[in-house]
Amino acid sequence: MNEIGLMLTISGMIGVFVVLSLLAFVMWAMGRVFRDNKAKNSEIIKSSDVFSEIELFAIAAAILQHESVKVPEVKTPENWKRYAKIYAVRWSE
Repeated sequence: MNEIGLMLTISGMIGVFVVLSLLAFVMWAMGRVFRDNKAKNSEIIKSSDVFSEIELFAIAAAILQHESVKVPEVKTPENWKRYAKIYAVRWSE
């Protein structure tokens, strides 16, 4: 009974690795095909051509405002070692 389970496990693992290898090869080939076409068709657009200086400043300010996360100050008690000993005793039980 153990031999059958071992045989099925090994054959399943081999099958998975074969399928993943084929998938990796297909993805690599598709990347090679589409990368060449994309490089030919794409044009570089400078941000200064699209937006004015004031608009760029407004975009940067909006991103900074959105991304700024204020971290609250955490005040530790003066006798924090005593609390640590109490919690250590509770967790060890």
